[in-house]
Amino acid sequence: MQVLLFMVLGLLVLLASSLSVAQPVTLSETDWHGSDTYKITMPMGTVYFEKGNGISGFKSFIDSQGNDWIASYLPPGPKGEYRGFPNSVGGFGHAGRDSGSVTRVVNNIIQGDVVILESSNPYFTFRYHFFADRIAVEVLESSGKAYPFILETVAGGSADAEDFFVTADGVRHIPTVAGELDDFTPEWIYIGDPKVRDVMFFAKTPEDDAPNENHRQILDGNVHNMDLYSFGRTGPEQGYTVKGMQGNRHVAIIGFTSGEKSHQEIATLIEGFMAQPFTP
Repeated sequence: MQVLLFMVLGLLVLLASSLSVAQPVTLSETDWHGSDTYKITMPMGTVYFEKGNGISGFKSFIDSQGNDWIASYLPPGPKGEYRGFPNSVGGFGHAGRDSGSVTRVVNNIIQGDVVILESSNPYFTFRYHFFADRIAVEVLESSGKAYPFILETVAGGSADAEDFFVTADGVRHIPTVAGELDDFTPEWIYIGDPKVRDVMFFAKTPEDDAPNENHRQILDGNVHNMDLYSFGRTGPEQGYTVKGMQGNRHVAIIGFTSGEKSHQEIATLIEGFMAQPFTP
């Protein structure tokens, strides 16, 4: 009897420990700076995804040290709505902008190795796959329209002159008001701020000849508001024209990793995600 009791107690301990294991990705609902949002928590960072009043998209993207790299609620943008991701056509995926979007949790799964949100309006459907180490944005419907993936960011949590991006060749660039790159290959970069540890990677697959954008937005009074990066849109020198992606084969990949890694280590990580964007 005593042996049986110990066996039962042992099984109960194992069961309790298995239930208490933290899931890599968790989703909850919360008010964030006055907006109805999903909060998605991952080991690499936290996303606040705006979902109310016809709005969809990243309102905040916070790294492992608590720095908000989007912070769409902060001035100087009007009502703090100048920043976000993926910021596609007609305000779809843009924090603070009503595009007639509705967002749902796919299969009602709110914790696990991956949590998936799906946002739709009459023209587009995007699926956001939240993994422990990156987010992959899948296009399910685009109604034949051209569209971009646009990242409007304050690297490291604030807009600073030293904010930079690095291309696949390892060259570090400082964004300029006019921008310096059009289409480039391979289509990935990572973005950083010398004051913080993490860097943000931003990639798109498959490659194509659609324009890419990078430029620094300076508002009246020489105020640095944000830096912009896109796949599928021109910069200010060509009037922000969407010339880009069509069809449902394109995937955007975004996330944080340690800036203490070597360039080659970061490149290997990003290229692995591009090769298998939806593999946990």
